[in-house]
Amino acid sequence: GRLHNGPWTTALNYGTTDTDALTRASVALRGLLALPSTETVYWSADIDDDGKPLSGNCTYSMTGGALDARWWSVTYYDRKGYLVANPANIWSFSGASLTEADKGNWRVAITPDKPDAGHWLPSRKGQPFNLTLRMYNPGEGFRKAPDKAALPIIKREACA
Repeated sequence: GRLHNGPWTTALNYGTTDTDALTRASVALRGLLALPSTETVYWSADIDDDGKPLSGNCTYSMTGGALDARWWSVTYYDRKGYLVANPANIWSFSGASLTEADKGNWRVAITPDKPDAGHWLPSRKGQPFNLTLRMYNPGEGFRKAPDKAALPIIKREACA
């Protein structure tokens, strides 16, 4: 039941009676409050668009456009599924962070050091990480073909 879309993976049976034992164990391990896919779709990425593991030693550009959901967010976690302390106290980026001008074409820098301008999601040097994209109340178009939906692109720009 796993779906892949670029670097993102999900299962649409979270929070349902059809959930298999492996998915239930994954939810229990990560402490995720799983809602059914009609309410929320949870995507996870631990690789970039080139298939390389996400690393805090690198700078990434995450770009996207409008997502077919009432509300969405991308949250930064360590590989154990925990939020990572950072001086800026920023762990997530969401559609609510966008200006009207950004909504059709946005960019977030994922890097340990704050960029001079633009949206930023802090990472931790020397630490691999994982991103979780939550799409709340996904639209009908998305639900018809989630594996073909336009999801954020994660491009590695440079590594230290």
